[in-house]
Amino acid sequence: MSRWTFRRDEDQNLEVTSPPLDRNTEAAVLDFLESDVGPYSPDIARYVRRWQRVRAGELDAALGNGTVQEIEGDRVLLESLYEQWESVYFTIAEFEELLDDYAAFLDSRRRPDAEG
Repeated sequence: MSRWTFRRDEDQNLEVTSPPLDRNTEAAVLDFLESDVGPYSPDIARYVRRWQRVRAGELDAALGNGTVQEIEGDRVLLESLYEQWESVYFTIAEFEELLDDYAAFLDSRRRPDAEG
């Protein structure tokens, strides 16, 4: 069962429907997914390849258009490049679950019967 679920509103804006998040964390997650990952399955696949290089120690961090993702001990720091929200931390497992669940969401939208 997915922990993270998403939908597009009537204007096609991405929304996190679960888990419940405070405004800052929601802003961080949406900024990261929309500005640094992207809205299509190939986007998340490309990002996951880069993230795997961070996990392997080949890169110090993953730097995107709006955020930086960096491993600090056993946590992932998600930091805004433009100070639009306060930095948030996830465990590595939580962050990778976010990536997996977002990939599943994007993949589900490719199906002809997809609604969300």
